[in-house]
Amino acid sequence: MSFRMVLLPPYTEPDWPERIAEAVPGAVVELFDSPEAAAGSLPEADAVYGTLPPELFATATKLRWIAAPLAGLGPEWFHPALVASDVVVTNMRGIYNESLAGHLMGFVLAFARRFDVFWPRQQAREWKRGPQMIDLPSTTAVIVGVGGSGAEAARLCRAFGMYTIGVDPRTTECEHLDELVGNEGLDAVLPRADFVLITAPEAPSTIGMFHRGRFELMKPTAYVCNIARGKLVVTDDLVAALQEGLIAGAGLDVVDPEPLPADHPLWTMPGVILTPHVAIAGAPGWYERRTAIIVENARRFAAGEPLMNLVDKTNWF
Repeated sequence: MSFRMVLLPPYTEPDWPERIAEAVPGAVVELFDSPEAAAGSLPEADAVYGTLPPELFATATKLRWIAAPLAGLGPEWFHPALVASDVVVTNMRGIYNESLAGHLMGFVLAFARRFDVFWPRQQAREWKRGPQMIDLPSTTAVIVGVGGSGAEAARLCRAFGMYTIGVDPRTTECEHLDELVGNEGLDAVLPRADFVLITAPEAPSTIGMFHRGRFELMKPTAYVCNIARGKLVVTDDLVAALQEGLIAGAGLDVVDPEPLPADHPLWTMPGVILTPHVAIAGAPGWYERRTAIIVENARRFAAGEPLMNLVDKTNWF
């Protein structure tokens, strides 16, 4: 079956029209540099890649499939008209697993080897030993969100001898976990965690899931590391937990808000390592993996086959 597809920003590739047309002979694929430039083509489009504003979504009356440009997108992208429609949505999950998990492990190793203590001492030119290193084989990692990046994080934790507990509402097994519980089991396992690794998607059920009550459940020696979305953590509660010694530290690639204001206390708090939302920067095979997903899904769409990476629109992932 032939179809018409419109490619919109962000993160398009110039050769996608040709690559999709090769996979689906007869497909009409148009690439635009803005949604507004595509306005004349959208009423005839069967499929769209990219971000389609609500006012233009309303004009795409033949639309049946939207390919989201990222793995994680929030309520602004999943507007009410899209959620209520019959249009199916796919995303790009799975292409960043190694990069996200590697960044998490970087936080874990930095804290375990006390780099958060020694970096400031280096700047002060202070040659001083202590505190004692953290023996990772004696620790437990609680991984919140066991999708692709969470499973890869579990594999890396296991490689360092850590005991691994996964928390996920959908996943029922993962070979790299010693234990796996549903979201309802989170509070029961948090007191056992030495490292809490957050890889869950932003969803109605996960926004604000790490609040003061949850920090109070953790050991005062525990570290929280987040490479998922900043809104999963209540920032003011995290600051208070660090100030009051409820937890030992935090490794944050994402925060709420972003960018973090220059006068925010997280910048200078002991036990905090910040990176500016760069965990997927330089992800291996960025072009190849994204292209493979969009081309294969175009082929499946034309053939009437189930699409890869389907999204539950009401939960945004």
